[in-house]
Amino acid sequence: MSLELVYTLAALLLVTGLLLLGRVAWSRLAGFDAEAELTTADNPAVGTALFGYLAGLLVVLIALLTTDGATSDDPVGMAWDLGEVALYGVLAIALLKLSGVFNDRFILHRFENKKELVGDRNAGVGAVLCGSYLASGLILAGAFSGRVDLSLLPEGASRAGVMGQEILIGLAYFAFCQVALAIFGLLYQAVQKVNVHSAIADDYEQDGVRHGGNFAAGLAFGGNLAALGLVMWGGARHDFTGWTDAAFTLGLTTGVGLLLLPLWRIFVDRVMLSRADLNHEIYSDRNVNAALLETISVLGLAAVIAVLA
Repeated sequence: MSLELVYTLAALLLVTGLLLLGRVAWSRLAGFDAEAELTTADNPAVGTALFGYLAGLLVVLIALLTTDGATSDDPVGMAWDLGEVALYGVLAIALLKLSGVFNDRFILHRFENKKELVGDRNAGVGAVLCGSYLASGLILAGAFSGRVDLSLLPEGASRAGVMGQEILIGLAYFAFCQVALAIFGLLYQAVQKVNVHSAIADDYEQDGVRHGGNFAAGLAFGGNLAALGLVMWGGARHDFTGWTDAAFTLGLTTGVGLLLLPLWRIFVDRVMLSRADLNHEIYSDRNVNAALLETISVLGLAAVIAVLA
């Protein structure tokens, strides 16, 4: 059996194990019986949030596996590559969980996420969490995609020393991402004619059935958060040549996203959905189709910015 085949099988098992570990960690640290909500209660809000968490983790793992590594005739280097995936994967599991806490405190800060997810089965809150998990996963994927310029490290630095520097970069980018998402949440609210938090959280009754929150509003907001994460991935995916260069590239790219993404919503309203009012469709009619149109439009703009960054 060739070394390349062994590496492929080992990588497959490792990624599967990390996804399973992430799934278990998210459930155990949820603060409620996640297993019961996912199965017995068939709670779509919890499922949507978990989907975003695992998708964010998968984005990080894919980035790690596609980064240039050791050649097929270097077994020691291949072993280091797998160790890097394992270490960074566990770090991503912890940081993505931390991003959910940050979301509760600084993005959806006007209510308690756990109550909305479990008590009200509010899929809109689940969608916002999904978007923030994806955004955090994308920024970590960008941070781990590039390589550190070895001239920045002490001469003869070990592979462990390089990994330590990469972890430091990942932590810095992650912290930057959380601040940017919180700022974007304020900007997103500023361009709306309604209170976004209230629209997402307020229950309503339809045909005698009580529903928890506005899924369309949460989907649109979560989609915008994911779009900003895609923009930040574009700024973070380059090789690391120094903190000044990194701060300039990531800061400029993120600034463009913070400026253009809220404005792009006007284009969606006036051109993409010209026969109806986007705010009315999402916040009054709870129209998921309108939210999907807004989401794919901002993701498209974000993808262009990310590729050009």
